[in-house]
Amino acid sequence: MLKQRLRGKVSIISSYVEIYISLIILVGIVILSIGLVQDLFQMVQSFCNGATLLSTEDFLNHALQLIIGVEFIKMLAKHTPGSAVDVLLFAVARKLVTNHGSMLDVLIGVLAIAILFAVRKYLSSYTYKSSKGILVNGGVSVMDINSKMGLNIPTDLGHTVAGIVANYAEQHEERVKPGYEVELSNLKLVVYSMDEDLIKQVEIIKMNN
Repeated sequence: MLKQRLRGKVSIISSYVEIYISLIILVGIVILSIGLVQDLFQMVQSFCNGATLLSTEDFLNHALQLIIGVEFIKMLAKHTPGSAVDVLLFAVARKLVTNHGSMLDVLIGVLAIAILFAVRKYLSSYTYKSSKGILVNGGVSVMDINSKMGLNIPTDLGHTVAGIVANYAEQHEERVKPGYEVELSNLKLVVYSMDEDLIKQVEIIKMNN
């Protein structure tokens, strides 16, 4: 029992530290984005004065670095394989766009992107079979689930599965906890696991009409 309590406390502390670091990174990205606006302003001035424009590669390199940072924060927030693949995709794309490599380097980069797309589509599945239905990560897009699983989950309550459950509970002034259920037409969304107040996994069950 003591070990389980200690593991639980360590997990909670780690989650808060992760959020703290994510906020620091986010503030840093916002500050660095000011430089991107300055680069754009310099490009406009140079264009109006007929001077040499700022290098497109430098501008894109700066922009893609910021995008990679944003995707990294999303990866920390969502904890999904797809978000990790997105970070790698932007990192490889940045290398292809901003670096002057040989045709072999370009080919390797294109192959890397193709492999990452294949991994996201076939290997990093976010759905798992359960005894009653399917188990999904809370941060999964509802539109993505609908298109890939042939479901019809409405998006008026939120754009992620966890968002729908949280907004539904807020509207009905109910507390979300493991086992909490939301019924939408012929589907039932059941909170399977949580990390503090964060909904990690949701079980989607089809109900018989």
